[in-house]
Amino acid sequence: MTSFHVPRCGDRKIYASYNEDIEFLIVYIREAHPEKLKEGHKTGIVGRPKNFDERIILATECVAQYKFTIPMIIDGMDGKVNEDYKAAPVRVTITDVDGKVAFYTGKGPRDFRLPPVERVIKKLIANGGRMPPPPEPQWGQTVNGLRCGISVDPDKMVVGEGVGIKLRFENTTEEAINFYYKAADVIKNLTVENSKGQTLGIESSGGRRRSRRGGNPIQKIAAGDAFETELDCKVVASEDQAAFAFGQFSVVYNNHVDDDTLAQIDPAPEKPVWKGKLSSGKFIIDLDLPRQEGCIDCHGDADYHHVKDENCEFCHVGNVGDDDFGLRDEACANCHPREGVYGRRQILGPGGEFDMASKHIPGEIKDKHCLLCHDNSKHRNGVVSLINPDSGRTEPWTGTRTEFCLTCHDGQPPKSVSFPTKSMGSGFDKLEFLDSALSRTKDGCSYCHTSHGSKYPALLKNLHSH
Repeated sequence: MTSFHVPRCGDRKIYASYNEDIEFLIVYIREAHPEKLKEGHKTGIVGRPKNFDERIILATECVAQYKFTIPMIIDGMDGKVNEDYKAAPVRVTITDVDGKVAFYTGKGPRDFRLPPVERVIKKLIANGGRMPPPPEPQWGQTVNGLRCGISVDPDKMVVGEGVGIKLRFENTTEEAINFYYKAADVIKNLTVENSKGQTLGIESSGGRRRSRRGGNPIQKIAAGDAFETELDCKVVASEDQAAFAFGQFSVVYNNHVDDDTLAQIDPAPEKPVWKGKLSSGKFIIDLDLPRQEGCIDCHGDADYHHVKDENCEFCHVGNVGDDDFGLRDEACANCHPREGVYGRRQILGPGGEFDMASKHIPGEIKDKHCLLCHDNSKHRNGVVSLINPDSGRTEPWTGTRTEFCLTCHDGQPPKSVSFPTKSMGSGFDKLEFLDSALSRTKDGCSYCHTSHGSKYPALLKNLHSH
């Protein structure tokens, strides 16, 4: 079960769980500011709920007000869920398939960030529901008792995707170190470079984990202790960098603190502050270029044409976005020479029904012949619609199967259809068949005949094989 973010609900804090079946669960924990529940509140509850029934009323009001469709459960009055998952005031907890906590976000609302949640979920999905070991930081040289390590997660990414960059500053001395660290300067102190000296840009993606030490730029690092911070970033490439924005790159953090730097601190620090040029080690990342989006990325692959054919020109004409863009009227031969399309029969091409001993239309079959009987306006979604060849209109056929066949086989075929001058038996006029008992069944003519082609004469089926 994996936790996921749900917005705050008034003054009542909640967090949600996202399980391996991609389901959500909201857990309602204790109210953060029950003193705001005063006389006249529409729930009738004043102050902290006195029993579980009152908490149910507050949780129900939360669901109604914010129209949650995600299932919600309620923590007991003993606050066991809150305590076990360190949930207050608001927090996302991600657990793996074994029920072990794989990740905590920082406590909300100030230290809550979604990008790490997304990265952890992706890791769990890619690793069978279990978290792989975190990346090992790469350390630089110790300078005046301080060293810096850097790690990037994930270490394989597409240019433009979000990553977490973690910096760790360790005090290797036996005395406390006052270290100048300004979060706003971190991005400009990071470099992304390949072995050829080509550099890429790096941008903030909207959040950073605040240090537990607050906003003071002077971080006191006790002897043998460390100060750690993590930023949500993304590696980016400008147009002139696109040609080399892939392959292996190293990410390095560099920081130079001197007297000029310290002179900017107001008020001036009372105790000595660390000075020097500090660099992390080189953390290697693998970059790939973003995949070019195609039509399927927006239009989806719900119908079988989109699954089989990513070349839109098979079925479409004109330029995308222009007024002349539309569907081809004749594109049947692009799909139906194949060995079936999602289980449908093969109609055209070698081995298809129109390649058999007897076929419905003599000579070379072209798309226009298919459109004599079929409407293709909805066919790309798997709908096979018959139309009236006599009328030329594309309204779906609603009559019986026999009546459809007789639109041609009544002795007066449409102008676009011609019968051979000689034929065996009674010829192509089957109008007298209209009054037979078989014609009133749902199969009608197709009880004995195939619609496109047959290995037997006169489009006959082998009824003895059933």
